[in-house]
Amino acid sequence: MPSSGFAFVPGSGGKKAPAVEIRQVWAYNMDLELKAMRSAAERCPFVAMDTEFPGVIHTHPTKHHAALTAAERYELLKANVDALQLIQVGLTFAATADSPPEVAFEVNLRGFDPRIHRHAPDSVALLAAQGIDFAAHRDHGVDPRVFAAMLRTAGLVPGKWAGSPRTWVTFSAGYDFGYMVKLLIGRKLPASMADFQGLVRAFFGDEVYDVKQMMTGCGGLYGGLERVAGSLGVQRVAGRCHQAGSDSVLTWDAYRRMRQVYFPQHGVLRAAYAGVIFGLEPCPPMAATAAQVNCGGGGGYYSFPAMAPAQVASIGGGSWVVPPAAARMASGGRKGARRARGSKVAPAAAAVL
Repeated sequence: MPSSGFAFVPGSGGKKAPAVEIRQVWAYNMDLELKAMRSAAERCPFVAMDTEFPGVIHTHPTKHHAALTAAERYELLKANVDALQLIQVGLTFAATADSPPEVAFEVNLRGFDPRIHRHAPDSVALLAAQGIDFAAHRDHGVDPRVFAAMLRTAGLVPGKWAGSPRTWVTFSAGYDFGYMVKLLIGRKLPASMADFQGLVRAFFGDEVYDVKQMMTGCGGLYGGLERVAGSLGVQRVAGRCHQAGSDSVLTWDAYRRMRQVYFPQHGVLRAAYAGVIFGLEPCPPMAATAAQVNCGGGGGYYSFPAMAPAQVASIGGGSWVVPPAAARMASGGRKGARRARGSKVAPAAAAVL
C-alpha cells in the first residue's frame, strides 16, 4: 500500500503537508506501475534515487575508508557490487528543482535471499527491522532484468522510449550508481573507474548531483542523510528510514532545501558539483568533440565524451561510443564490440543535452 500520513514541513507556515505517495512496485502490479512511472517521467524531469542492498562484505585490509584513494574506493565498490544483489530501488519525481515531490516509487526486487546469498548480517538485520520483507521479495519481487527494461520503457534512461535528459539527485551515490549500472548492463562493473564514470554519464547524463558531495561546500553539515535533513529542518514525510522509497523522498527534500539555502544560483551548483560522485574523482571534462549515442532508434541522442581508441557497442538497443573496456563488457567480450549500424558522431556543440 502507498505510504500516507502527514508531517510538519518547515517553511509551510505551521500547516500540515500531506505525505507524498510512495507506490509499491511488485511483479504482480508491475504493468500498472510502469504506466504510472512513465506518466511521472513525462511530467517530471527531476528524479531522486536511493537503493537498498545487503551491506558490504569487502573492506580494505589495512586502511581506514577515509584514507583510501578514489581508485581504491572504486575497487572496493566494484568488489562489493559484483558480489552482492540489489534489494530495493526508490525513485522520487518532481516537476522543478524547487517543487515538492509529486510521487515516489519503491521497486521491490527479487534475487537476494539471505538464506543462501552473501551479505553483511548487521545490514540485513537492520533492513528487516525497518520493514523489508525478504520472503515477499523472494516470492513477489520484480526480476532485476525486467526492472532494467522498465527503466528504459519509462524513459528514465536511454532507450527506445527515452525522453528529455533529466536531473538525478542522490546521497553518497557511489553504490547507488554502481548497482544501477550493473543492472542496466547486465554484467559486473568495469575494472576502470573512468569507464564506470563514463557509463554513469551515458545512462544518467551530466546533471547528476550527490547531496553528500554538495555538503562539502556547506559549512556545518555532516553525517548521514537523517542527520543532514534534520540540520536543514527537513522532516521525513512518508515511510521509514532504510526503505528506498522513503529515503529517496528525503533525499529530494534535503536537496531542494540545500539549493534554497546554499546554492540559490544554479550555475554555481552545476559548475562545482554536477557529475561529481562523493568519494570518487570527478568525471573528466568533456572533450572538444563528443560522440552522440543513438538511443534505440527514436529516443534522441545523448552526449558521451570522445575517447581514443573508441568503440561502438550495443547497450539496451542503442549504439553507444564507449571506452574499449566498457564496450567489451556491454557487448559480450572483445569480439562482441562492434561498429553498430546507425551510430552517429558529431561535434559536441551539436549534441542534444
